Amino acid sequence: MSPARKVFLLVALPLTLIFAGVIVALLRQPTPDPKDPNINSSADSWEKRVANAFKPSECPLLPKPKLDASYYQGPLIDAHFHPPSLPDSALGSELEAPDDQTLLGVNITYDEIACTFRNDGTSGKVFAFFPVYPNIYKPALEVVKRAVDQYPDVFVPFIMPPDNDGSPTGYPTVNSDTLQKMLKVYPNLFKGYGEIGLYERQGGAKELPPDSARLLEIYPVAREHNLVVMFHLGEGQAASYEKILQANRDIKFIWHGDQLINCTECTQDLTVIDGILSRNPNVYYGIDELYGDVFLMQAEVGKKKFLEHFKDYDPLLKKDVETWKSFIERHPDQVLWDTDRGVLTWSMDIEVGRALTNYSRAFIAELDPDVQEKFAYKNAEKLLPSN
Repeated sequence: MSPARKVFLLVALPLTLIFAGVIVALLRQPTPDPKDPNINSSADSWEKRVANAFKPSECPLLPKPKLDASYYQGPLIDAHFHPPSLPDSALGSELEAPDDQTLLGVNITYDEIACTFRNDGTSGKVFAFFPVYPNIYKPALEVVKRAVDQYPDVFVPFIMPPDNDGSPTGYPTVNSDTLQKMLKVYPNLFKGYGEIGLYERQGGAKELPPDSARLLEIYPVAREHNLVVMFHLGEGQAASYEKILQANRDIKFIWHGDQLINCTECTQDLTVIDGILSRNPNVYYGIDELYGDVFLMQAEVGKKKFLEHFKDYDPLLKKDVETWKSFIERHPDQVLWDTDRGVLTWSMDIEVGRALTNYSRAFIAELDPDVQEKFAYKNAEKLLPSN
């Protein structure tokens, strides 16, 4: 059919048919999902959830804890904090926090979090691993932006983007394209990437070795955005990790956990960790197990049992000094102090925070004087951006 003929037929069509066609086309358009947080139709409801996360609260500044004169008295930077997640349930549904777990805007706010850090004896600054799930990435990123803007002296923001929308299955991290998309929403906001748990979850995600295809595509993104990379390694991943450390000398890495040690029940054996630190100047190790060789940051422990644990420092210090002192002093420039708290509601209690920091100060005082400040905060400061 000639072009002229086509034009003639279009002009000759009754207007009613044209309008009918328009209506049919509109009806065929997909209806926006009101549960989708990444579209404008739901902006008001998601704005409310974000606003709830920043409700103001009273923060009485309590008298500083009275420290023994022998304790370390200087600043502390917590290199491992987990901010609570923004609720990702359907809009309009009743919001309930899981038992003993923090849920942002439901049972904890950023005003309350900042208040805890002002009162617990740290210098106030923490490496914060903000959860950014892909199904709610826009409001989740807005939360990070507001938290950093409102509390600039508290949060060093790391992006923690699980590729599982909160379920136990799936990858512990999104792919490089999705990560890049998230990072471009607020350029230069994040200073790190992690914590990414590379271990296998029981009944859930398989392990993700440091040299896996997915992570190999992510390291260039970390390099482009000048991000520190934080991992929780899995068993048997030491060789894979060293391969990545050596191939990416310009990227700084942090890791923690003892999964590199293959044993069912054992005391802390630092031989493997020692070797990795000795051979790789671009890696740091975080210690969050200063409880006298007992891991306490578990839901079943609770505030009361946690505080009772620290009533007598002497037996706890004896164990921790035996385990950690020589290790820290062998690697004075590569070991960080941290707490790994935030998920459990009672872990954000001011008394709990003070118990952690007071005991940590007693432990730090046992270190060589030339190493104390490095472990307490200076090694963490080296990882902070200079601008």
